[in-house]
Amino acid sequence: PRAYVSSYASIGEGTIIMHDALINASASVHENCIINTKAIIEHDVVISKHCHVSTGAIVNGEVTIGEGTFVGSSSTTKEGIIIKKNSFIKAGSVAK
Repeated sequence: PRAYVSSYASIGEGTIIMHDALINASASVHENCIINTKAIIEHDVVISKHCHVSTGAIVNGEVTIGEGTFVGSSSTTKEGIIIKKNSFIKAGSVAK
């Protein structure tokens, strides 16, 4: 109930956004994703279908996440990277 989704973001059908998650302007989260508790999705991010962004993960600006990817708890992405389809980002890691 206390999640924040910018009015300039788009959310696909079947996507679930959990408590205290934040989705900033111009972010696009496609269908059937989970944006878990306290995850941060920054500006101009694209999250493809069937992805899970775990608790406390930070996806920085202009990142593209490929379909079916899992982003582990408390992990962080560098700005502007492309993460390939069906990737697995380990909890607490930094994706560069």
